[in-house]
Amino acid sequence: MAGKNKWKLTGSISLLISFVILLTSARCDDDKPFASQLLTFVLPITIQPDGSEIFVGDTLWIEADISDSLTEFNTNKKYSLPNFDFGQTSIGIRKLVNSSIGLSDQVSAASNFELIEEIGEVVFPGETFIDFKFKYEILDKKYSLRIGIIPKTQGIFCINFLSPSQLNYDGIIDLGKHRNGTTIIPVYEDLVFPINNGENNFELFKQNCLDQSEGPAENYRTNYRFVTFTFKVL
Repeated sequence: MAGKNKWKLTGSISLLISFVILLTSARCDDDKPFASQLLTFVLPITIQPDGSEIFVGDTLWIEADISDSLTEFNTNKKYSLPNFDFGQTSIGIRKLVNSSIGLSDQVSAASNFELIEEIGEVVFPGETFIDFKFKYEILDKKYSLRIGIIPKTQGIFCINFLSPSQLNYDGIIDLGKHRNGTTIIPVYEDLVFPINNGENNFELFKQNCLDQSEGPAENYRTNYRFVTFTFKVL
């Protein structure tokens, strides 16, 4: 008798679960939730002169000349993004003092440099990061930057870039429809700043800092060879 009641209870539970699944599926069909796509845009940077040594008082120029038809890192597709505010984008400068620790643990050194604003704007000069904004050239449909940094002290230094924690592309980038008919929402993943096409004195970096690059060289988003610039100030 107990076994028969147990079977009836089990059958009732199974029927209830099936009903819940059916109801949930129906609601999903009615609601048609949005699909989303992560976007990482590529913003190439040049730093000149690109040699490994400069002197105190010399000027390094950090420059950008980027079409507003930006390349998306994951798909290599181009998307139009005119006159967009890239938020709290930053130049990071650290002094390399210990070859056994990673870049984020090296000494903050942005304050060891004087700044020159020629194109673009320095928003906030901090101890480690210099927040800046690109200048958007409406007629040429491009983003421009030319900021000079002048070292005040000797040492071995490394430049990289910090992306903002969040950006909003919704209503700006149209990704069309998913195959199920839902609208694809663009979602910010990251910005990547390849420097000098990888010609960045990387051997000097590895001699003075722990290389914590992730993935193969082709994945320049996380490979320090492509997203850092190292130089010695004499």
